[in-house]
Amino acid sequence: MSLNNEVRLIGNVVKEPDVYESEKGKFGKIRIASNTKRGETEDTLFIDVKLFGYAFKDYEYHNIEKGDRVVVYGRLAVEEYTDKENNKRREPVVWANSVMKVAKKTNSEKSF
Repeated sequence: MSLNNEVRLIGNVVKEPDVYESEKGKFGKIRIASNTKRGETEDTLFIDVKLFGYAFKDYEYHNIEKGDRVVVYGRLAVEEYTDKENNKRREPVVWANSVMKVAKKTNSEKSF
């Protein structure tokens, strides 16, 4: 039996995407807010999405920007870092295989 690490997230881009360039090409990162509703309670999960290769080409093709609603397919990972107070932290991230804009933010929509 083969286990796959696959996720699909639907959410809103909450800040302008970060785009970088290296000798291997362009890559980027977006931060999305994804909502979950349980009864009367609504939780929002903020998660970073890493964009490389085809996922970055998807990002460029769809011209994704802050406020857009996107669908992300990818792999869930945990990244470790040290914060400003020198504490070790762990944060979930998604390494995207593809990303697609499904709606453009309108003026009447809530912005995070």
